[in-house]
Amino acid sequence: MQRKLVQIGGWLGVSGLLTGIASIFVPWVQQLVVTGSGRRAQQRLDSITVLNLEKGLWYVILLLTLVAILGAAALGTNQGRKLAGLAGPILSLVTASLVVGLITTFDGQLTGPGRIADVGTSAGSWLALAAMPLLGFACGLLAIGRAGRHVSAPAGVAAGHD
Repeated sequence: MQRKLVQIGGWLGVSGLLTGIASIFVPWVQQLVVTGSGRRAQQRLDSITVLNLEKGLWYVILLLTLVAILGAAALGTNQGRKLAGLAGPILSLVTASLVVGLITTFDGQLTGPGRIADVGTSAGSWLALAAMPLLGFACGLLAIGRAGRHVSAPAGVAAGHD
């Protein structure tokens, strides 16, 4: 049973890593910028990545911390695994709430002349939201699956022998 938990946790971890890394490079928000007015109005669609958002660097820092906790769940010692199994899901919830906050509070930002006509989410924010539960569950499953069962043998009997 523990081996199955480790396998499932490993696949979830790899999927979470891939979607989390992809979310950094794929645009999070698209905004329609209109310059000019009347018949001479021109429209352009700007795509903004997470690093160009106001608190986007916090997302990247929390994502990398979550990756480190995933490593501790997979490779850590007994106490480190227990801590990673607890901290991983909690940190993934905190990071997911940050992602939701970044998406919902974005009003638009101008880099040149014009006005923002419309703002919408893009694929990067959805990848980030998908990565958080994958990484959180992977931390928990790896920590549970890799936990050692230390059974002490009775005095005078070698472990593993009858």
